[in-house]
Amino acid sequence: MEIPADVYVCPSCKGPLARGGHAFDCGVCQTTYPIVDRIPDFTAQHLNSRINPALRAMDAPLISRLYETKLWYPVILKVMGGSKAPSFGQLMDKVGAIVAAQSGLVLDVACGPGTLGRRIASPARTVYGVDISWSMLRQAAAYVTQEGIGNVQFARASADALPFPAAFFNVALCGGALHLFPDTVAALREIARVMKPGALLAVTTFTPARVGILRFQRIRERIEMLGGRLFELAQLEGYLAQAGFEGFSPQVDGSVVTFSARKQV
Repeated sequence: MEIPADVYVCPSCKGPLARGGHAFDCGVCQTTYPIVDRIPDFTAQHLNSRINPALRAMDAPLISRLYETKLWYPVILKVMGGSKAPSFGQLMDKVGAIVAAQSGLVLDVACGPGTLGRRIASPARTVYGVDISWSMLRQAAAYVTQEGIGNVQFARASADALPFPAAFFNVALCGGALHLFPDTVAALREIARVMKPGALLAVTTFTPARVGILRFQRIRERIEMLGGRLFELAQLEGYLAQAGFEGFSPQVDGSVVTFSARKQV
């Protein structure tokens, strides 16, 4: 699918971009963003210094290939979420049910190999997935080609510097990554910026519970030392309010929390 030239903006100054060969050029801040393997790269040169170590590990090609197999999601869900955690299929169904009545443009933040976005793409929904991992994005593009999905686009970008205009999306997704962002509120604010007033946000993440490996304090402390986060529900609701969301509605299964909220009108 051809990369649309009028969708993206400069993630730094939010100015318009011009398509020039194999790159997008910003005439305002004089920055060039290359297009590699049909995937535009909107990351800054200093991005690596801000990446959570766990996210660097996720860039391994082996991880991207295993991500949707029985060796990854089912294991992570049971180990982290405990015996009450949903299965991979159940988790996908939960997100699908949240967005079932929505149509239009969908943002998939930290999309990985398009795990959520590919499954909700439809003739009524065009999905734009962003991630900082090249291996995940390349795997996502391969899946889209194999599955014949024509209305999904991918770009390399950071959650706190999205290459989209304000009030652009009808829906936003973030599956299994909110707890890895360096600044939760900053990421949520940037996601809110590109969403239309009243637009729906659907997220899966983790919350401390007395099940699974997260019931051990040392494990929780180790996760936080490595830059990860475990959100209490009240904390999540507070972060969302700071970022401009309302109507927080969580579903908790073990240590796995799936929630929705809407951008304030």
